[in-house]
Amino acid sequence: MYKYLISLRFNPVQLTWVAALFFTSVGNVALWQTLWSNVEVNSLHSLLFLISLPVFFFCLFNLLLTPILILPYVRKPLLALLVIISASCSYFMLYYNVLIDRSMIQNVFETNQAELISYFSIPLLLTIIVLGVLPAVVMVFLPAQKTGRPLQTVLWWLGNVLVTFAVLAVVTMAFYKDYASLLRNNLQIKDQVLPFNVVRNTNGYLKRYLKRTKSQVLRIVAADATRPAAAAGERPKLVIVVVGETARAQNFALNGYPRATNPSLSPREGIISFKHVSSCGTATAISLPCMFSRMTRSQYDEVRAATEENLLDILQRTGINLLWRNNNNGGCKGMCARVPSEDMPTLNIVEHCVNKDGTCYDNVLLHQLNARIDARQGDMLIVLHQLGSHGPTYFERYPEHDKAFSPTCDSNQIQKCTNDALTNTYDNTLVYTDRMLGKTIDVLQRYSDRRDVAMIYVSDHGESLGERGMYLHGTPYIIAPKEQTQVPMVMWFSPTFAQHAHLNLACLRKNADNKDYSHDNLYHSLLGLFDVHSTVYQSDLDVFAPCREPIAVASPTAIPEKTMESGTLKTL
Repeated sequence: MYKYLISLRFNPVQLTWVAALFFTSVGNVALWQTLWSNVEVNSLHSLLFLISLPVFFFCLFNLLLTPILILPYVRKPLLALLVIISASCSYFMLYYNVLIDRSMIQNVFETNQAELISYFSIPLLLTIIVLGVLPAVVMVFLPAQKTGRPLQTVLWWLGNVLVTFAVLAVVTMAFYKDYASLLRNNLQIKDQVLPFNVVRNTNGYLKRYLKRTKSQVLRIVAADATRPAAAAGERPKLVIVVVGETARAQNFALNGYPRATNPSLSPREGIISFKHVSSCGTATAISLPCMFSRMTRSQYDEVRAATEENLLDILQRTGINLLWRNNNNGGCKGMCARVPSEDMPTLNIVEHCVNKDGTCYDNVLLHQLNARIDARQGDMLIVLHQLGSHGPTYFERYPEHDKAFSPTCDSNQIQKCTNDALTNTYDNTLVYTDRMLGKTIDVLQRYSDRRDVAMIYVSDHGESLGERGMYLHGTPYIIAPKEQTQVPMVMWFSPTFAQHAHLNLACLRKNADNKDYSHDNLYHSLLGLFDVHSTVYQSDLDVFAPCREPIAVASPTAIPEKTMESGTLKTL
């Protein structure tokens, strides 16, 4: 048998068949899990439809692989590369139930070494070897026929394509309604078909990336933006915006979660927690630029966001002092490109940066922050970008002495942990975030005798912890579960801030409990908070607009005060 196999010689078309057979079977295990679970066999027709699926996908792979395998010299290296990449994707699709869409490809390209290391495990290595390296080696070393006459080669390729098209057409027409229903009701399938989900979405990402990075003049936004001159004796504003990472609203005690995940914020006076807030995306690469952009989620375009001024540019141009402090693996996604910024992990502050992967605990964001504040006069906005609850190594996001719940899942193979252990570990990250937010308020209160101070916290997206077999985040928004799209948003204002900004905090707290908000609100709310006047400002997206009390103006004719028009809040 061995001698027979060795004596075989495969022409390029037959190599295509081998590759198509591989991707129709073990090369797409995650895809078949979805297909088997969504095809109910209750009749002869449904049984025949189930049998047609391997035929359909074999023909599809045969056609799609043909342009690659028709190329001499590079066909085998390209095929090996696709097989190994597909094996890597299979691991994350099988173990974490993630989809390989364009945002996930973007996450891969924009991640750093520390985040990549956090995913490494023996099962990942074994999956790459068994489903990737070994099949790739077999395909590369399959003995090939010597190149025949050109006409004979062309006839082979032409015959293969025509016959495959014919079989595919027969299968599709025979079960058209079944295929249409399957694809319409399972939109995720297109992002599960390896390796073409990777090829298609990588191509899409690179095209968008080239458009973003192409040399061009930055588009000015809100050129008319102005702020009133400070009155004599007016206190400057100091606002800290904490951008959370991977925190989901349902696990915040402030939102009704039964566990004490907010031990620092819960007893404080003046804390306002917004109960119904939707994220712009399910990954930082989308949510972060979106929340600092004038575009709403429905309008968001990453190329446009990267080539026009963001909220920070506008605020800085109106005279507000800006500072961005980063502790997130993915960086600021271009949001801090034109404002003063500090990348805290590069400072290697010993008491905060003790993890082997080079990451730091989020308290590093407060390191010598008072010195940065003291060095600036006038109104100031500081953005603290957390590492937060980023997985899968949740246990590395907080020091051991800050552990509140046990037992914990001290592994990056979170799918193997019990639900209790995984939840405990994730909740510990929220407790650590809560304490960091409490310390942020403490920093602000030291300046409350000479500045109007406030803190706004909002997470970029949520996280799945095994619900419906899903882990992590990055699921396409159209099918993403609420665990990934509902995020916490918490605010705190000093009494003098609320007084001088004419904010009715009781009104704000009532709205926070009952109304729907989203990342769309952040841009216009901060413009309003700093009293920026511009045509781009939309009061109906300003969280504070309905709760601003009218300013009493002395008048000799005692004209009744006008009540400020309140906007209609954006609801997703």
